[in-house]
Amino acid sequence: MITADHGPHDAERFRRLGHGLIDKLADHLAQQASSTAPVLPLLTPTTASAQFLAPANDGPAADIDAAFFDVVDRALSTSTRLHAPGFVGHQVATPLPTAALFDLVSSLLNNGMAIFEMGKGATAIERAVLVWLTEMIGLPSTSTGVLTSGGSIGNMTALLAARQAKGNDPWRHGVRAQPLVVFVADTAHYSVSRALRVMGLGNEGCVSVAVDEHLRMDIDSLKTAIAAARKQKKKPIAVIGSAGSTAAGAIDPLNAIADVCAEEDLWFHVDGAHGAPLMLLPEKHEALRGIERADSVVADFHKMLAMPALCTGVLFRDGKAGAAAFAQQAGYLFPDLEHPDVEAAVVDDSWADVGRRTIECTKTMIGLKVWGSLQMLGRQHFVDHVRHCTTLATTLSTLVKAQPELELLCEPEMNIVCFRVRGVHGGVNAAIREQILAEGAFYPVQVHLHARGLDKAREGLWLRCALQNPHTTTATLEALITSVVAKIPR
Repeated sequence: MITADHGPHDAERFRRLGHGLIDKLADHLAQQASSTAPVLPLLTPTTASAQFLAPANDGPAADIDAAFFDVVDRALSTSTRLHAPGFVGHQVATPLPTAALFDLVSSLLNNGMAIFEMGKGATAIERAVLVWLTEMIGLPSTSTGVLTSGGSIGNMTALLAARQAKGNDPWRHGVRAQPLVVFVADTAHYSVSRALRVMGLGNEGCVSVAVDEHLRMDIDSLKTAIAAARKQKKKPIAVIGSAGSTAAGAIDPLNAIADVCAEEDLWFHVDGAHGAPLMLLPEKHEALRGIERADSVVADFHKMLAMPALCTGVLFRDGKAGAAAFAQQAGYLFPDLEHPDVEAAVVDDSWADVGRRTIECTKTMIGLKVWGSLQMLGRQHFVDHVRHCTTLATTLSTLVKAQPELELLCEPEMNIVCFRVRGVHGGVNAAIREQILAEGAFYPVQVHLHARGLDKAREGLWLRCALQNPHTTTATLEALITSVVAKIPR
């Protein structure tokens, strides 16, 4: 029989393993700055699987402590080293180590958050984080929202609210015969298109809009697309502007989009998963002007705000509009909803019962790492970190432009830089990247760009760097460019 002071629930074993784990992780962090181990482990799907595929034990390991650290060692040796200076790849944060400790607290407490009584502290913490995010973005203080597990779910949450607000009440009556359409730039993140398909809008429900030479949504093309949809007897419901596209970090003309949405009575959603934290920098406010006019905004904490994944804020200018997307009877959770008929459900924008406003029911206290980090480090730390990210991007673009054999896609608006070898096909750039990964010092990624409005000469494969690693320096970027140039075929 397992009791509170025996077996896997033994507090002293937890204490012992915890001390050993922190020592091991701290050593791992300390080694990454000077380690010669590759940023990206040199594993194939087959060799990686060989590390973990084995029959499950019928009983406990002969030495439980040894088994625990064996698991940790395998995880460390097979994982990408995000704290290494050469990690400049995907837009995934190099997380604050102390924020990861808050995740440990959250996991151990395991307080769900559908209703206030199950996660009282967690719910209050989430509200505090959302208030801070609202102030950062510049939305009215009356705005409300929710924290959720990533930008993909965040965008879907916002789009469900848009569909409910502008789509003839599909929550109660289903998607009507008149097709609903949403407009996005050709360069929008794939999660937007996926969300609209999940929502039942289909291929035609996601209308792509051409971009300009800077990869930003073209406003004339947007107006033309809206008019065409109305002529085809479709019902436009929303426009999505990107505050930093995934591919190249382009910021759509948000204020102009807000004007169009106001004229056409459309929901204005800003996908700021990547770039909303730029609002911490006064010098970036003009580039994001119009975000404060949005009906909904998504912002990721696990990108430029250095939080462990996943933690995304979804904000609604009108809290009732956000809650209406999920209004339903659930007496075992929300006792005030007494009517069995879903159509009689109360639309409640109260902050206390988080389950009223999100896809998730059981949800961990993901706001703890954000709130705790703010308490420890203060707002200025995050201002400085975001500025470090954008400064690195400017530095890398300058280094690229100084090399006649390289070309820059466009001047960076945030922390993403795309470049490639000038005048060669994509295979050469892909081969250079593979050589860089094999050497192990750096981890850039690649992106294939194709969009209406983009000059054909600028289409194709580009090397892409997302600069958000606090350990990356100018010297790191100089070494990266030197490595790329040295691999150009002569």
